[in-house]
Amino acid sequence: MQRRFQSIGRAVFAAALSFTLAGAAGAAQQPDAWVTTKVKMSLLTTDGVSATDVHVDTIEGRVTLHGSVPTEGEKVRAEQVAARVDGVSKVRNLLQVVAPKQEKKTDSSDAQVEERVKAALEADRALADSSITVKSVNAGVVLLSGKARTLSDAYRAVDVTAFVPGVRRVASEMESPDTLGDDELWRSGAYDAAAYEKSAARDTWITTAAKVRLIANSETPGFDINVDTNNGIVTLFGVVDSPKMKQAAEAEVRKVDGVKNVVNDLQVVAEAKQDRVEHKDDQITKAIQTRFDANAGLKDSKIDVAVSNGVARLTGTVNSRSDQITALTVARSTAGVVRVIDDLRFEQPAVSAR
Repeated sequence: MQRRFQSIGRAVFAAALSFTLAGAAGAAQQPDAWVTTKVKMSLLTTDGVSATDVHVDTIEGRVTLHGSVPTEGEKVRAEQVAARVDGVSKVRNLLQVVAPKQEKKTDSSDAQVEERVKAALEADRALADSSITVKSVNAGVVLLSGKARTLSDAYRAVDVTAFVPGVRRVASEMESPDTLGDDELWRSGAYDAAAYEKSAARDTWITTAAKVRLIANSETPGFDINVDTNNGIVTLFGVVDSPKMKQAAEAEVRKVDGVKNVVNDLQVVAEAKQDRVEHKDDQITKAIQTRFDANAGLKDSKIDVAVSNGVARLTGTVNSRSDQITALTVARSTAGVVRVIDDLRFEQPAVSAR
């Protein structure tokens, strides 16, 4: 997933930016990181989709696909697969159709593929706490079984398997949690290289930390910049207004602990000339609060908003990392907001006595 793609024309890119409606209008609100994980797993386990060069990011339920697939049919199929995932409200399909390079193929028996997959899973330290096995291999289709300790472990196993030579597709019968815990979304505190290497959630930690940095930086529109991480390599895609903004986004992400490299595929598309709407601070405050009230995922949070010169400061309490990230994203994507300051605290909801 580290391949760079040629820039496309402004007109073509502008057309590609229009969101395609996907799924039911009333899609349930799910944490963005959960949606991204589920879309990635669905792409890697769906027949007829080559997803090893596809990047995925989700912002407020809107999924963006970026990268390459070998055929137009697979591009359409990838969008359809993403659209069916719970919590997806829209899909922006930026996939490019790129014919695969002619490479000398090496025939592999199913037995050989099985041994390679087993070795890859056993060698991955991030999967040491899970008991994931290869149940079968049939014509290059690998069926994984066993128990994954976390949803991140389950995705990691599928991802590792998909990149093994000879694997045509991955299928799964693994048992795993269907939610992302707070410790899978974001790791705070001092950087611990050993902890990162031993966790299947490390790429999610990096992605979340990168997004939070972009949201807090007035030079980077965090809601227009997509972030995806694979093995510590961050890919930025989406659209920004200027080369300066593109450079600022990359510089900010490089500050995140655990980042090995940044592939900057952001496209520079000059903002259309139009009458600018002035947003007063009190109007912005009201708009953010209205959006918070309408977000079912934040119903148990108690968030106060103060806006000064377009800078929104969030204080109060949230129940989880997921709620915190949702609040920051919602605030930053509100018209007129140029930066968000995060002063939120965690407070577990009280358990009513029975």
